[in-house]
Amino acid sequence: MFATERVRLRPPTPDDAPNLFRLKNDPELHLITDGEPFLPRHVGQLRAFLERQVVEPPDGQSPVLLLAETVADGTFLGRGVLWGINTFNGYGHLGIALVPEARGQGYGTEVIQLLCRYGFRNRNLRRLELETLASNTAMRRTAEACGFTHEGTQREREYDGDGFADFVLYGLLRRDWKP
Repeated sequence: MFATERVRLRPPTPDDAPNLFRLKNDPELHLITDGEPFLPRHVGQLRAFLERQVVEPPDGQSPVLLLAETVADGTFLGRGVLWGINTFNGYGHLGIALVPEARGQGYGTEVIQLLCRYGFRNRNLRRLELETLASNTAMRRTAEACGFTHEGTQREREYDGDGFADFVLYGLLRRDWKP
């Protein structure tokens, strides 16, 4: 679907459920909950969700979940998502999650760059946004390396497992994007 020399993004299949389940249950990422408390799930629930996606593809406003893997041998790296798509105003949000062994190797930057290409070229969006905890220095460096601009900090917005933490917003306009 979309690839750099090292990373490929593709739609997940039901067979990807074990890898995505492992990622979703990573203690470092357990707070990625779409605004709801973390609830343990069974891998079968994720497989059933992926099976429904094959039969009933998401509409133009639904989140677009893409699996990230190495080009060389298909090793699972994590996932990228374009969500909160507003076609009228031309913007969407990006998110990534990588397995521990893929972190710190530049894969996140490549996944974000591929998501930008998809959002700007294939979805014709004019603006992409990325949010993260203020303490997530790796994601903040990745956003800045991809050309995103820090646009603000919301104090004590998100629960981080120990209390409420600051949340930062980054934005990238199509005209500032460097493919």
